[in-house]
Amino acid sequence: MDPVCAIGLASAVVTLIDVGTRVAKRLKELSETGDIPDVFRDIKTRLPLILSIVIRTQNGTHHLSPPAQDAFEEVVRQCFEQASQLNEILNKVVVAKGDSRLKKTVKAGVSLVEEARVQRIATGLRDNVQLLTFLSVTPVVVEKGESALERRPSVLLPSYASATGVFLVPFTRDEHFIGRASSLKSISASFENQNRVAISGMGGVGKSQIAIEYCYRYKDEMPDAHVFWVYGGTIARFYQGYKRIAQHLNLPRWDDPEESILDLVSSWLSSTQDNYLLVIDNADNIEHWWPGKYKSGASLDDPSKDLSKYLPDRMGNSKVLITTRDNRVAGRLARIGKPIAVQPMSEQEATSLFLSKLGDDCSNVDEAEVHALLDELDHLPLAVSQAAAFIQENCISVAEYTIALQGSDAEEFLHEELDDSRRDEDSINSVYRTLKLSHDQIKQQKPRAAELLYLLAMLDRQSIPKSLLKVAEVTTSLGVLQSFNLVTSRAGLQSFQMHRLVQSFVRISVQKDNAAGKWQEKALACVSKDYPTEIGVAEWPICDALAPHVHIVTGYEYKTTEARLDLAHLLCWAADFDIERGMYTQALERAKWSLELFRELVPEDDERLAAATWLYGRLRYYQAQNAKDADEAGGLLEKALSIARYPSLTYGETAFELSHLCFDQGNEKRCLEMGKASFECWKESEGPNSVRTLDNMHDYALELALLGHEQEGITMWQEIMQRCPASDASENTKTVFTYRSMAGIAEFQDDAAMAEVFYADLAKISETLYYSEHVHVLDYRLSHAEQIMRQGRLDEATRLSESILANNSGHSEWRICAGCLQIIAECCRSRASYSKEQEYRLRILELHEKKLGRDHKDTIDVTHDLADCYLNNQKYSEARDQYLKVLSWRNKRLDRTHIDTLRAIECLGVSHVYEGRDEEAEAAYLDAIDRQTSPNARLLHNLCVVLQNQSKWEMLETWSRQLCELDDENRERALWSLMNALEQQGKTAEAMEVRMSFLALGTPDAEPPKAWRLPQSPPVRVDRRFGRMIHPRTWSA
Repeated sequence: MDPVCAIGLASAVVTLIDVGTRVAKRLKELSETGDIPDVFRDIKTRLPLILSIVIRTQNGTHHLSPPAQDAFEEVVRQCFEQASQLNEILNKVVVAKGDSRLKKTVKAGVSLVEEARVQRIATGLRDNVQLLTFLSVTPVVVEKGESALERRPSVLLPSYASATGVFLVPFTRDEHFIGRASSLKSISASFENQNRVAISGMGGVGKSQIAIEYCYRYKDEMPDAHVFWVYGGTIARFYQGYKRIAQHLNLPRWDDPEESILDLVSSWLSSTQDNYLLVIDNADNIEHWWPGKYKSGASLDDPSKDLSKYLPDRMGNSKVLITTRDNRVAGRLARIGKPIAVQPMSEQEATSLFLSKLGDDCSNVDEAEVHALLDELDHLPLAVSQAAAFIQENCISVAEYTIALQGSDAEEFLHEELDDSRRDEDSINSVYRTLKLSHDQIKQQKPRAAELLYLLAMLDRQSIPKSLLKVAEVTTSLGVLQSFNLVTSRAGLQSFQMHRLVQSFVRISVQKDNAAGKWQEKALACVSKDYPTEIGVAEWPICDALAPHVHIVTGYEYKTTEARLDLAHLLCWAADFDIERGMYTQALERAKWSLELFRELVPEDDERLAAATWLYGRLRYYQAQNAKDADEAGGLLEKALSIARYPSLTYGETAFELSHLCFDQGNEKRCLEMGKASFECWKESEGPNSVRTLDNMHDYALELALLGHEQEGITMWQEIMQRCPASDASENTKTVFTYRSMAGIAEFQDDAAMAEVFYADLAKISETLYYSEHVHVLDYRLSHAEQIMRQGRLDEATRLSESILANNSGHSEWRICAGCLQIIAECCRSRASYSKEQEYRLRILELHEKKLGRDHKDTIDVTHDLADCYLNNQKYSEARDQYLKVLSWRNKRLDRTHIDTLRAIECLGVSHVYEGRDEEAEAAYLDAIDRQTSPNARLLHNLCVVLQNQSKWEMLETWSRQLCELDDENRERALWSLMNALEQQGKTAEAMEVRMSFLALGTPDAEPPKAWRLPQSPPVRVDRRFGRMIHPRTWSA
């Protein structure tokens, strides 16, 4: 039978039943009062039988042969016409209670006239009963290629196997049912203690499929038990399901139009001794179950009743299994025990399901592509099945489907209807429509919850802090969303997460409604308002929790000025936290973007512009690869300083960064000026004993000490210790300030043993404040190792440095790695293991060049260390090349009299001497001497060595006399050089006089030591690490 005819026939059957039922009801009423005409008595008997046979035969009409189907259709049409005629005649001849005597007489006359017509109708009905009886017992004819158990719309399947119990599950068993063992086991375990069990989960998670499988397993175990399946998604279908139960059980008066089917079936379910399983599938709409408590668009005949009253309560042989996506429905209908939550499939289950749906097409799929797709679908069974069907039907690859799902075509893919005979005809077979059903119910029941759903979808879908959701009715709204399993709670209801496909659906929905921009701005406002404006240790957990949401909301485009200002602020604060985590590249990008926004949105003298300029300049300084980058960073910081209000946080921070930058550039004057300005700014704005005042005082004291003003630095550290007791800092912070000060004093008084103790304590305290691998903890541990090295405990210092290096592997703070390598290299030098030292020096240089570039001051310093190593290892040409690089940079960037520049010249001269390049060595030494304000004895001695090597006796005499005037350890060498120069010039008398002075020093009159003929290398460059606090706000917590 074609679909159009089937629809017309079904309509005719429904109309026949409706009219026939009314006629039968009226005939029954007349029979009970004795007022029925004789001609209608035969019809009264036959009409209910015809209706019953029509219903039963209609349910099996698809199994009839084509001729039988045509016959059935004709019979139904005849019955309909006969029933309509009977109804018309009854209206004319049946006497009502209020009829007058005249009207009764008239109706009696009409009855006589219509008697022949009624008789013909009775004869026709009698023939139709015989024909329908024949059709109802005709053997089933199965068309070729069609399964006898194939599901048809609105069809009752035959009873399960040969069991005696009724089996009304309208779905065939899935012979390839996959997984779900834990859910099935939980259902069985729950039924041991209760007669009602509810399974809940989001739409498409596979609740109905689990229920179908449980029905078949239950029937396998109890063949004589009844299994009923009722669709609970609508009131009409619930009623239809109960009526079907009544019909198959042949309950008394089930076909009586006046009988309440719901009461009839409910009464039987509550009183029967038979074993049965009742499944209520898709009981999703809470309004259908408790209309008195919730609004409802549909109602029962009696508004005071609700569907929940028609579920059996008795224990014993009865079992009621409920599937729903609403946890509220699940909990209230189950009553005892918690609902069983159905989660998406495991990766293994989802993979098996996906491959089984692909069938023969799965042989060439890539395993990695499958896993990527299933992760994108979050292993949701409906989505997995839908994807497999789409891929198979459209002949596309798994990778192509995944890419499309992530792009603008996602709605089309999620909208695709899945043709699945094992899902109810009223069930929605696409992910999009499944989620839309839940969304529409939420929007109807609680609009605030729907609005919260839109907001959540604009954030990162995982770990959404409840504190972030600054909206009305948030608690009850979250409850509704959790009830529908659209969001799930984590960490004791303090954070929530959303299914990936739910987020995709909501974003698509708001985009279609042109509301995406509105909810993106609201999400940005929530994150911006919740983000800490000043970041200390106490704020790190908050910033960590908000980090993924910052990443999401900063990726949207905003049009309004208010939103763009929120974005600028958030970028600024997030960049500040990125610095704390060592994520400098990301911080630089965010700071630059923030500065561009503020330049566009606020006046030139706005304090916010000053803060953004400071932050970007600070990061340009941290990321500087060469001198040009450092100069540009300095320009930004100077600009910020000129805009910033004094005193203010921005001014103090900018001065602090400028002092560090000037220190690295060798600008000592500006360094000390800005260092002092920084701590004085905090002193004026927050008081002399505030945390930030003391913190910046410590940094200024360190700069003083490192730049040669040791006593001033020590005095300032002593002042810090005096102020600590009155500070507003925590006790731990006060202890840190005190120990840092005492460590500084001990180190710059060359008391390495005492400094070692304080650094060890600082490391322990910092570990309690942060964590063992935090950069500050590692920094103090490294300073501790350095003090051990300075005491000559080289093996211990090496072990500690190697341990720190191992813990710092992969850490973003590369300077810790460089510091460890530096200490190990120094220990190798002290042992005269120059080849080993060279390996570490090269690693240090490579690290600096990679992070800072070849033109950075720190890179030049480590290049100098490598050159010293080459010199000690007698690799003179390699040493010369490195010294020339160092000297070229320092001549350009440092003062010509800077101590580092002079040392580079002197070391270059030494390397020339060892290479036999005495003229070049002479030029280098004379250049260094010319730059000095007072003579250097070591430098003069080295000059004398090269002059003697060249037999320049007059010059040797001149410079030796200057050397003799210096009363130091080089006096013996000076006298010997002068005596030699005089003797070579024939000045015997003067030479004899010098010899007497030489002998007076107790020096034996013999050949001088070989060392006197060699140049002296300058002292090893001491680069004190000393734990510098890069970020003063770190201690503000």
